[in-house]
Amino acid sequence: MKTSLFAAAVAALATPVVFAQERDPTSEIYTDSSSNITFNTWSPTPFVTIGVALPPDALQTDADEFVLPLTLPFMQTCSDPAGWCGVSLGGGMVSNLLVLAYPSPSNPEKILTSLRWASDYGPPIEPYNGDARLTQISSTLNATHYQVLFRCEKCLGEWRHGEEQQGASFPSSGGFLLFGWCHASSAPFGEAECADTAEMGQHDSQGLFGAEVTSFTLASSAEEYALWAGKATGGAADGECVA
Repeated sequence: MKTSLFAAAVAALATPVVFAQERDPTSEIYTDSSSNITFNTWSPTPFVTIGVALPPDALQTDADEFVLPLTLPFMQTCSDPAGWCGVSLGGGMVSNLLVLAYPSPSNPEKILTSLRWASDYGPPIEPYNGDARLTQISSTLNATHYQVLFRCEKCLGEWRHGEEQQGASFPSSGGFLLFGWCHASSAPFGEAECADTAEMGQHDSQGLFGAEVTSFTLASSAEEYALWAGKATGGAADGECVA
């Protein structure tokens, strides 16, 4: 990845908070034993590992042009099961799609997930309201970390939140994806059995990193990617939410 590309992307965020910035952390190939999905993964911090698997032609055609609105199965691992972690698709948290993940208060073996949106810096208390959709593939928890695998549809390129639109900030064809991450050791509170209504305090650490999209990030064929995406049968896994 070229330094100028990363510097331009970070400068464009113009965030008023200080982030730990990791330029091109070392990537590792990881195949999940339960789903047999292969990811390219990055660990910008000991607290968080993020992996991505994209359709085979994602470097030529942005995922939002696909007939099936698939974007990426996304693998996220957080240490410290008592807390929560979040990932921002596109860099800083403001006006980017956010993913929240944490163990269920009543059943820690179940990892709850929610799509969130933030219009300002602070806890992302606003549930996302748009076309993007998250469906779990699997989740696990042990003594040191928890992991959730999910398919995120319409999460690349351009998405809409209510009347507010953030366009083309996360395209796959550019060969470069900018992520934000955060980690907190304190558990969510309030109505935390429902991930869409859970409240959370200030995170303990946060940062940005750039991930270069290479052949290792792509499925080998459309058939393989369809097989991977078809494993997302776990629903939204947002917990016990009352409509």
